[in-house]
Amino acid sequence: MKAATQYDRSKIFRNAWYLKRAQPSMNFSACLHKAWRNEKQAILLARIEGRTLETAPALEYHPVAMTAAANYYGERGRYYGD
Repeated sequence: MKAATQYDRSKIFRNAWYLKRAQPSMNFSACLHKAWRNEKQAILLARIEGRTLETAPALEYHPVAMTAAANYYGERGRYYGD
C-alpha cells in the first residue's frame, strides 16, 4: 500500500491568496485549484529529481516589490505616473 503524501495546506492557501491578489478577475476556487496543482507538481518534480521537498528552491512572496506600482495611483485610483 502506498503511503499518503502530507501536504502543507497553509502553504497551498497562501499561494491561492497570492494568486487571487495577483489576478483579481479569477475566482478563489480557480486560484485554489491552481495552487493545489502547483503543489502536486512540485512534489512530483522533487520525486523525479530524487530530493526532498524541503531542499527544493522555494519561491517567496515579497509584498514590498508589489507596492512600488501602487505609488503611481492617487486616492481615487487615477494614474499619476510617468
